[in-house]
Amino acid sequence: MDKGTRNDDLTAVATGQGSGYAALGERVAGILEAAEEAAEKIREAARREAAELERLAAVEAERQKNELTAEARNLRTEAEEYARDMRLAVEAYATQHRRQAEEEGRKIVGDAERQSKSMREAVEEKVRQVEGDVRRRQEQLRGEVRMLEQRKRDAVERLREIAAVVQDVLPSRDESLPSELERRAARP
Repeated sequence: MDKGTRNDDLTAVATGQGSGYAALGERVAGILEAAEEAAEKIREAARREAAELERLAAVEAERQKNELTAEARNLRTEAEEYARDMRLAVEAYATQHRRQAEEEGRKIVGDAERQSKSMREAVEEKVRQVEGDVRRRQEQLRGEVRMLEQRKRDAVERLREIAAVVQDVLPSRDESLPSELERRAARP
C-alpha cells in the first residue's frame, strides 16, 4: 500500500467518510498479513542461503581435512626418517665419546669429593664459631637477667619504703581524715 492511499484512508476516517474504524482495521490487518508474508519469504530465502553456505562449508572442510591429513602423513614419514638418522648418529657419537665421558666423570667425582671435604671442614668450623657465640650470648643474657632481677628487688624495696611513708601520712583507721588533718595542722 502506498503513502497516498494510506493518507486518503486516514483522511476519510477522520472526516467521517468510508466505513469508519472497521475499514481502518481491515486495512491494518491487510498490512500485517502482507508483512507476515514478506517475512516468511525472507525467512525461506535465508534458510535456503544458510543451507547452501552450510553445504559449501562442509565441502571446503572435507577438502582441507584431506589436504591436512596428507600433509600430516608426509610429515610423519619425514620425522620417522629423521629420527632414525638421528638415532644412528647418536649411537656413533656415544660410542666415540663414552671413554672420554667416563674419564671426565671420574675427574668430576674426585673434584666433588675434595670440594665436599673442604666444605664440610668449613661448616664444622662455622658450627664451632656459632656454638661459641651462643654460649657468649647466653652468658650475656644471664648477666642481664641478674641485673634486671637486682633492679626489681631495688624497685620493690623502694616501693616498700614509699608505702611506709604513705602509711605514716594516712590517718589511722580509728580517726577520720578531717580530724587527722586538724591534729597534724595543730602540731608546731
